Amino acid sequence: MDTGRAPHPRRHAPRPARRAAAVLLLAGLPLTAAGAEPPTVSLRPGADIQAAVDRHPPGTRFRLEAGVHRLHSIVPKDRNLFEGAPGAVLSGARRLTAFVRRGPVWVARGQTQEGRVNAAEFCRSGFPRCARPEDLFIDDAPMLHVGSRSAVGPGRWFFDYDADEIVIGDDPTGRTVETSVTPRAFGGTASGVVIQALTIEKYAAPIQAAAVDAEFGPGWTVRNTVLRLNHGVGVNAGNGSRILDNRIQDNGHAGFSGSGTDFLIAGNEIARNGYAGVDFTWEGGGGKITESGGGGIIRGNCVHDNVGAGIWADIDVHRLVIEDNLVFGNADNGITYEISYDGVIRNNRVADNGQRGQGWFWGAQILISSAQGVKVYGNDIDVPGGFGNAVTVVSQDRAPYTPAVGNEIFDNRIVIRNANARVGAVTDVNADNAVVAAGNRLYGNRYHLADPGERVWFWNAAEADWNAIRAQGQETGSVLHLGIPQKTALTCTSVVHVDTTR
Repeated sequence: MDTGRAPHPRRHAPRPARRAAAVLLLAGLPLTAAGAEPPTVSLRPGADIQAAVDRHPPGTRFRLEAGVHRLHSIVPKDRNLFEGAPGAVLSGARRLTAFVRRGPVWVARGQTQEGRVNAAEFCRSGFPRCARPEDLFIDDAPMLHVGSRSAVGPGRWFFDYDADEIVIGDDPTGRTVETSVTPRAFGGTASGVVIQALTIEKYAAPIQAAAVDAEFGPGWTVRNTVLRLNHGVGVNAGNGSRILDNRIQDNGHAGFSGSGTDFLIAGNEIARNGYAGVDFTWEGGGGKITESGGGGIIRGNCVHDNVGAGIWADIDVHRLVIEDNLVFGNADNGITYEISYDGVIRNNRVADNGQRGQGWFWGAQILISSAQGVKVYGNDIDVPGGFGNAVTVVSQDRAPYTPAVGNEIFDNRIVIRNANARVGAVTDVNADNAVVAAGNRLYGNRYHLADPGERVWFWNAAEADWNAIRAQGQETGSVLHLGIPQKTALTCTSVVHVDTTR
């Protein structure tokens, strides 16, 4: 039946017209006709990324072209996708090119940036300005921020905030000198944001803050991205986050952080984080999860050579699963589960961690610290010859999480190359010794020791050798192999492919 109406002008638009519309969109002109698909917007270095986000609808895809996109801080809309072309870098740093020489130092004037100071009380000795978020990089290497002009020298710099001057001790001639300025690359409350195939670097993120902050926007995905040289944290996960197949390296405080529920951190290389000099026994290193209600998974990552713990759950974390990771060469504990509940630590390879641990039962390959209901099983654990502990349960006066009971350590392969290393449970609350000993279990493990008389176990306030620990009812079904197997070199290629779809 003829209604007398003309056809919808776009319903049967010929292909050339559609291509023309796409060209308009790429030029930054929004297409508002009903039914139009969200555009893909190409952005070259120098373009205003936030203005483009504001101008286009939710769901728009933004392609950052090759080159350095400097000093952007982006608040996305729902379902925005940000993708980098090969060679695309999102940088929070400004290049410094105008220096005045004053005797043995060089000075850059007119530097008015000054970010938020956090956790100054946790700076380690030798890092007087770790809490200042501004960094200085020469040819991509972070310099040490010293506390006075007089302390400036090669590899050292000072920000005179009162005079708006940066003072460096290295000749900048022919070199790339940059200082971090912008505190955050991405953040906000939008849902379903995707960030992929970018390098995100040199943001002046304060300590405990992240260059990419997904905590308040549900369902963000960050994948195939390099997050490096950011002063605070590389990426912060939140509800439903997917942090997948990234290289999270050389950040000042920590590689990752996170809270919330149902997140997945998988397939990443998390390495060498912690250059800023924060006291890593407080916080720092590979990454930490806090206040998580459940459903979080950390799977199949290679976590190595961080200044601090490798993977850390701390403060009211529930049912976190840490599985199939390779964790080695970290300065403090390899994996820590602290003042939290019902964790699962399984099928990880954990070795050579704890070189800078603080003695006692710290510096473990796997540490359960004042936590309850943690299951540690199926792990391949290798304690090096000169430092570190194996698997320890520490119970301190940290109510309501203590006494640390209900923890089970079973079906692990444990190689102990250091006769001073420890396996077992300890408390510094005298009345809790018997409770802690009765409330935790060791069983079904496979040990490799040089001598069965080595007293590597600690239980009920006493050292124990192989016979003594079994006399206390522990290590039922466990096996002791005499002799230490040859050590194999660990690299990230040792991580098997893991499922990152959940």
